[in-house]
Amino acid sequence: MEQIPREKLDGLLSQFALTDQVALVTGGSRGLGRGIALALAAAGAHVAPVSRTEADLEAVAGEIRSLGRQALPVAADVTDEAQVQATVQRVVHQFGRIDILVNSAGIVIIKPTIEFTVEEWERVIRINLEGTFLCCKEVGKVMLQEGHGKIINLSSVRGLQGRAKDPAYAASKGAVNLLTRSLAIEWAKNGVNVNAIAPTFIRTDLNAYMLDDDATREWVLGRIPMGRVGQIWDLFGAAVFLASRASDFITGQTLYVDGGWTVA
Repeated sequence: MEQIPREKLDGLLSQFALTDQVALVTGGSRGLGRGIALALAAAGAHVAPVSRTEADLEAVAGEIRSLGRQALPVAADVTDEAQVQATVQRVVHQFGRIDILVNSAGIVIIKPTIEFTVEEWERVIRINLEGTFLCCKEVGKVMLQEGHGKIINLSSVRGLQGRAKDPAYAASKGAVNLLTRSLAIEWAKNGVNVNAIAPTFIRTDLNAYMLDDDATREWVLGRIPMGRVGQIWDLFGAAVFLASRASDFITGQTLYVDGGWTVA
């Protein structure tokens, strides 16, 4: 019988800790990004939340510090390559490294496809896909040099299933899934894990108006076998797991946090 080293069992729970790790979280001032930034901090990481809204960044930085961690709020546009490069340099200058990247910045525009403008299409693709690519590229340079790192891209059930009146968002998230797989293959031997989290409807301030509509809520709940809408904290375990040593042999995967949506 193959022997399992005792230290692998005694130290099992410690593999999930992020003590003194350094995380950069885009879209980190609101919604899912803010929630994940706080979850990583609660697990022990120092966090650099990134967003275009400085006031919101200062608020979440205060929340991170209240958890006993260091925070470095950075106002930047993830679609601007120079700003992304400057952000990465600033975080490395402050902390000396980047161990975790979470790409949570994103937008959605819902309207009939024939009414979609090219400008709207390009805006969604630029933020959701190109922004993710730029951050992976620039943070990836640091992680490849360090020989380790965990990248978590925020996808969606839309990247698998699509939806009417949702052409750009669904396309962008499908592309994020394949970008995740491609980078995972390319960087696996360099110690960099690249995975994605794909939630279904998670209640946030941005989508509350939709979920408060009786017809929409009934349709959503009818699709989720668990019978409830997701909450931001439903993503905490998945994010901490994929950022931790416990997921060292997992890469190129999309983890669906959807209450059973995609299997129903």
